[in-house]
Amino acid sequence: MPAHDSARRCGRKAQRVLYSCLWFGLVLTAGAPCTTAWAQSNAVIAALDDTVQDWMHKHNVHAAAFAALKDGRLAGSRGYGGMDPAKPAHIGSLSKAITAVCVGRLIDTGRLAFTAPLGVAIPDAFRRYGEPADPRFKAITIEQLLMHRAGLATSVSRWRGDHDMATTFRRVLAQPLESNPGGEMHYSNIGYLTLGIVAETFAGQDYEKHCSGAALAPMQAAGYIDQRLRQRAPNGGWTISAIDYAKFVQVFDRSAGVLGEPSQKWQDKKWNDARNGERAYGLGTYLNRTPRGRIYSHGGSVALPERGGAYTMKFDSGWTTVVTFDGDPRGLTPDLHRRLEAAVYRR
Repeated sequence: MPAHDSARRCGRKAQRVLYSCLWFGLVLTAGAPCTTAWAQSNAVIAALDDTVQDWMHKHNVHAAAFAALKDGRLAGSRGYGGMDPAKPAHIGSLSKAITAVCVGRLIDTGRLAFTAPLGVAIPDAFRRYGEPADPRFKAITIEQLLMHRAGLATSVSRWRGDHDMATTFRRVLAQPLESNPGGEMHYSNIGYLTLGIVAETFAGQDYEKHCSGAALAPMQAAGYIDQRLRQRAPNGGWTISAIDYAKFVQVFDRSAGVLGEPSQKWQDKKWNDARNGERAYGLGTYLNRTPRGRIYSHGGSVALPERGGAYTMKFDSGWTTVVTFDGDPRGLTPDLHRRLEAAVYRR
């Protein structure tokens, strides 16, 4: 490496040290380093910074942003190519966790149950939107929808012409299931759209308003539905900053005090059912068991005129990372997952 490049990189690292000390309110004296915990935190942020930039270069991603929390506190954030981690971005399927937490809170208050079949849980919705063409639809349980085991197709045909959830849900009701409820996992946007209808029906108010208040507000996070994505709001319509989504993801910690014991125990069981090296699906997020600990993760994409993607990972070690980026995300997130994991574990 040329001497001037080495000096520039060292300068960047020194600047990170100063900024991090100021962020955490630590006082530097001559020859006195920050605490070991702080130094480790700063090293992870530096590694994440390099990791995201290397990933962008490899995959020709022109704009991105990341936010990282440690133990629920913002440890660092960066923006590249004009993206800002504090400004709202499309998160695609990361929206599913917002919907799942919203539904989980209904279960925690006893208004709903994981085992409740739709025919019993939301009879008012069927009176409003119509009877399903496939009688098996009413036998689908809330749990099966959450885990993508409801026998539903991935998406509804011709949904792009729809303008709201109601129109799309009527299309859902008109098409048959692909298999019996309770079978193998088959990732389904339809399932999470249906959960959004469940939330609306129980709350008696608009999905966005209810779930913003039930899932985001308690975590001091804010977001909104892109009006062009209203028809798929519960499964892919949210727009939220990387920083705010990282704050929201802390909802899965018991210490957050937002999810109650029924939801926590249900998700804990899903963790226990997954063996090392395998992953399950919980409250709108993948549950990855690894030799180094448990990881919540999920990716998302949005196919608007401005394509974009997002990826989140929450680690047992207290770290949470969220990356948002412009461009087509297809095929890019597995590499991002590996790189983020390596940066957090410093390997």
